[in-house]
Amino acid sequence: MSIFEDFEIQFFFATNKKLFARCPCRQELSHLHEFDEVSAHHVLCHMLGHFLDLKTGQPALNDSNEIISAIDQDGLDDELRYVYNDLQNPELNAARRVDRNVDPNDRLEFQNFEPEQQGCYGADARAELMAESIRACLLDPNYLKAVAPNVAARIRAAVNPNPEINRILQFN
Repeated sequence: MSIFEDFEIQFFFATNKKLFARCPCRQELSHLHEFDEVSAHHVLCHMLGHFLDLKTGQPALNDSNEIISAIDQDGLDDELRYVYNDLQNPELNAARRVDRNVDPNDRLEFQNFEPEQQGCYGADARAELMAESIRACLLDPNYLKAVAPNVAARIRAAVNPNPEINRILQFN
């Protein structure tokens, strides 16, 4: 089975509806045909981030004491949360559509947008943080290296040596 067939099985079949069920993007998968190209690409790359986290991570216990696979996030919380806010904050994104140079420090509502505000807590929140950082790495690795160098290094360390992934995708 190819990695792409595995991705399809993980996210698009009914037997896997519980996989990342709390992810806001997960609920949008069945409506991708209604999205513009940029929005659909955003959703798919975010879900690919979940898939890469799952496939390249190390075994860990989630909040329900189930064994899951996830890239280690120890010591990365500040960087992961910065990236999530920077890319997902609706107020900040709206302001940047008017002025690309808006600084998140300009206004309080441009700061501290986190997965918890979208109903994701504990292991679900951590999965959202990593999936969004992997999405950033897929779309603009230089951005991630600049704003979250430790996150970028951790993603590379997990993805690049993985034989299931590295024949198709490598990060530099």
